[in-house]
Amino acid sequence: MKKILSLVALLGMIVGTASAAPYYLPQPAGGALTPYDWQPVYSIEGIYNFVDGDYVPDTYGARLNFSLYNNAVSTVRHQFSISAGYEQGNDTFDDGFDRFEIDLNRIPVTLGYDANIVLTEHVMLDLGAKAGYAFGEVERNSYDSRYEVNVKERESIGGFTFSLSAGFKIQFSESIYAKLGYEFSRTFYGRAIDDQCNLNYGQHSVVIGVGALF
Repeated sequence: MKKILSLVALLGMIVGTASAAPYYLPQPAGGALTPYDWQPVYSIEGIYNFVDGDYVPDTYGARLNFSLYNNAVSTVRHQFSISAGYEQGNDTFDDGFDRFEIDLNRIPVTLGYDANIVLTEHVMLDLGAKAGYAFGEVERNSYDSRYEVNVKERESIGGFTFSLSAGFKIQFSESIYAKLGYEFSRTFYGRAIDDQCNLNYGQHSVVIGVGALF
């Protein structure tokens, strides 16, 4: 619960600073979309993931996005994207008999859609969904105190992943914006490295990024 409250507090902070933004969102004319309404957008995001699973470490990383964004509707701006990221995490656990270290890294590649809803003259609410495939590697180094045995296991992982997100975008100029958001995601790898480390987990994520329109 403390983690969720912390995420909500971070999202709230963006509203408090919104009034200082110097740029005002344009109010484009309505009508049918044309190829000229779509703008390429490049963005980079930093992510910290609070993992919702037993004996799985929290992870952190970065994500690159390429999007096509339309500016043809005054209240809702549609955005389609392709994203690729890298996340990693490491932690040590103790269940009373075994002490083990889990090292996890993953590369999610996803396609997504975002609805950017204009709230004020320079702030938008960003609601999004992504789906794709995540692959990587997990390593477990364990020590069994009963038998004084060290065991090292490593295996490749991969499976379907999806996410739902909500956040805020602040437009600082005609082409530069900042983003702060919350994201829930789940990945289905199909199996676990053992009975303790179940990799079919969910993640609660804080996402901070910056993007540029061209």
